[in-house]
Order: sequence, then C-alpha cells, then structure tokens
Amino acid sequence: MKKTSLLIGIFLLTLNIYGQDNQIEFGIKGGLNYSSFIDNNDDDIPADYTGKIGFHLGGFVKLPISERILIKPELIYSQQGSNFSTNGSNYSAPDDVFIRGGINGKINESLVLIPIILEYKLNKKLSLEFGPQFGLTLNREIEYENSSFDQGFLKNDDKETFEFGIGLGLGYSISSDLGISLRYNYGIIERQNLKTSVIQLGMNYKL
Repeated sequence: MKKTSLLIGIFLLTLNIYGQDNQIEFGIKGGLNYSSFIDNNDDDIPADYTGKIGFHLGGFVKLPISERILIKPELIYSQQGSNFSTNGSNYSAPDDVFIRGGINGKINESLVLIPIILEYKLNKKLSLEFGPQFGLTLNREIEYENSSFDQGFLKNDDKETFEFGIGLGLGYSISSDLGISLRYNYGIIERQNLKTSVIQLGMNYKL
C-alpha cells in the first residue's frame, strides 16, 4: 500500500509542477484487456499460457510539448492475468512437489498502473503512442480446475509485485472529446518468472 501511495503521489506532484506554467487537459478512459504471460525460463515446468479477458479503468492528463507532441501520464486500475495448462507428463515441481498428469487453471491479477505515454499526432485524427509503464500488483490469485490438486507449480505469492514494461499503440479521435485506442504492453521485468503481455482496447473521454 505504501508503494502504491508513493506512485500516486509522484504522479500528482508531477501534474502540479507542470500545470503551473502549462495548459493541461484531463480525461477518463476504460476498456478491455486481452492478457497472457510469456515464460522464457527453461527451468520451469513447461506450461502453455493463453489469453484471458479483463478490463481497465482510470484517468489521464495531456501535457502539450508542441503542436504534434504531448506527454500523457495515466493512472489505471487493471484486471488481467492468463489461462494456463500443462501436458500429461510426470515431473517434479519446486519444493519437491511431484505432479502427474495435466493441470489447467487461470491466474487473476489486479494492478495499479502508471503509463507515461509520449503521443505523436500523425494527423488530426490519428496518433502514435509509446512509453514506459510502471505498476504494482494489488492482488494475485490462482485457480486450479483440478479440484483434487492441492499444491501447484504456481503459487499466490506476494513477492515480486513491481511491474515495469513498455507500451506501443495507436489512438484515433472520433471527436474533439472522444477517442479510441489500441495498445500493446510488454513486461520487461519478470514477475514469478513470467513476463506480462497485454493488448488493451479502450475508449477515452476528455473532461
């Protein structure tokens, strides 16, 4: 909670300092997530991670740098995660847990995210978005479909909650106040030996 409050405090302080000498715009946004995980660790138990649907909701500010370039910090609550499955092989999991047969389930995560997006206007309607994303995991739960399976190779772990990634996307202005965006976020830092992969489709409205 302290780390979350610190991130939000830095976000608000930045806006206050910038807004003293610049015209800023505020807005709200929300939409759907299609999220999964990428496993690059060969020492892990082999698993297939497939996408699951979630949502995101939050706000943003637009800080103009020039006629075509602006910085857009966002404060987002995001529900994401992944479905997962293993094959029918026999193998030893961490902590000497022996697993026989396939395992299916899903990982559900709640995060607070702060993307710092550089937006470049290609024309009056279309814009390119790129920038880093910082975040913290508020909650992480793993559900196993195998009811008889008590302990798995994935755990509800409170460690490794910090998220850092890169976002790349496109925005389209429907009107002066309403727009849509499509963005892909890739987690650079591993959490629980996994990297985040999220596609976001959302709408934004300038207040």
